[in-house]
Amino acid sequence: MKNKANPNLQIYGATTMMTHLSALVQEMDGVRLAKDIEAVHRMRVASRRLRATLPLFGQQLAGKRHLVWIKTVRGITRALGKARDSDVQIEHVSKFLESMQPPNRSGVRRLLLRLRQQRLALQPKVMKELNKFEKSGLVTEMAQKLAPFDIYHDRLDENDPGLLKLADRAIRTQLEEFLGFDGIVDQPERVEELHAMRISAKHLRYTLETFAPLFEDNLKIHLKAMRSAQDMLGAIHDCDVWAIYIPQFMDEERQRTIKYFGTVRPFKRLVSGLNVYQDARRSERDTVYATFRESWRSWKSEGLWDNLAAALDARLTPVLSLPPTPAEDAAEEITDPVETTPSENPDLRPAAGSDSF
Repeated sequence: MKNKANPNLQIYGATTMMTHLSALVQEMDGVRLAKDIEAVHRMRVASRRLRATLPLFGQQLAGKRHLVWIKTVRGITRALGKARDSDVQIEHVSKFLESMQPPNRSGVRRLLLRLRQQRLALQPKVMKELNKFEKSGLVTEMAQKLAPFDIYHDRLDENDPGLLKLADRAIRTQLEEFLGFDGIVDQPERVEELHAMRISAKHLRYTLETFAPLFEDNLKIHLKAMRSAQDMLGAIHDCDVWAIYIPQFMDEERQRTIKYFGTVRPFKRLVSGLNVYQDARRSERDTVYATFRESWRSWKSEGLWDNLAAALDARLTPVLSLPPTPAEDAAEEITDPVETTPSENPDLRPAAGSDSF
């Protein structure tokens, strides 16, 4: 049996998703030109935020069709992710090279050359995914589905129990997952778990950002902490990637040198610079990790996560004491919602004799 659609979930979800969809589309030309690396970054972030909202509101707005939306957006996000990671590596190595002395520059120059070659090789793949994304017609389809709800954002009831229950449940679920990594914070060698914690931090941050407008400024401090955690865990992960990549790069470059020159001798002049860069990333990881561990202890001692749970309780409890609304049940289980448009949903129809409300 299908559940009744909740107009407040639909309006809030449509408005949020339209914001991310518009931001994504705005960067597409810049990604094609490949002149501004920030265009790739901004489009990637927009796609990730859009992906974060789709499981929350997609069913209410598009039924099972939202699963196709998720799959399509995931494809472009992955393509952009590889390009962005490459851009970040190039930028970091370029800055590091500027501060190096001549005896050690050769190895890092070679590393930079190979990274730029790899980035050039990625661009056709980015273009292929971008073309595929455009041909899918997803932007038009989503805009047509979301726009009829988005225009009614002024009629949104931010105290709708269904909407607030969804916010409460989504935030608590992500928070529980994130805090599940508490046991490995003092274990810097747990590389895979720290990477998973970084992803969990990202999910919690995007969930908080999605529902922050419903809480005035009461989530501001938590969002600041999550941005900091995500940045630090991201920097740690980047260093871990380099720890694997540099030895592999050195081995590949050694084999390439032998194949081209018939001897390993030309490769030897690259070794010192590459070792210097690798040592610098190891030192950076130690520094960032120490800061992250101290920040984590501070957040716990300050009761930051308990405060977040309290903020959720403070927002939801007064609303639950009010008489139930017809739309309240829709947020309890939105696995198979009714696909509606404003003209079909009596709660979203214009008043008699008016063009809009």
